[in-house]
Amino acid sequence: MGDLSAIEAKFLALSGRLDEATLRMWAATEARSLGRGGVSAVAKAIGMSRTTIHAGLAELKAAAQDANANNLSL
Repeated sequence: MGDLSAIEAKFLALSGRLDEATLRMWAATEARSLGRGGVSAVAKAIGMSRTTIHAGLAELKAAAQDANANNLSL
C-alpha cells in the first residue's frame, strides 16, 4: 500500500484551506488512486471515516455521470 505518511502530509496541507465537501472528494480521489484497500488506507492515514470516503466516491461517480450526460446532449 502507498506511503500513509505522504497522504497524511497532503491532508494536513489541505485541511485548513478546503471545506468539508472538498476534503471528502479529495480523500475519495486519493483512495481511488490507491486501488484495493485505498479507502481503509486513507481513513487510517487522515482519521476520516470509511463511510465518509465512500460518500465522496459516490459523489465523484455522480459528477462523472453528470458530465457524461452533458457531453451526450451537446
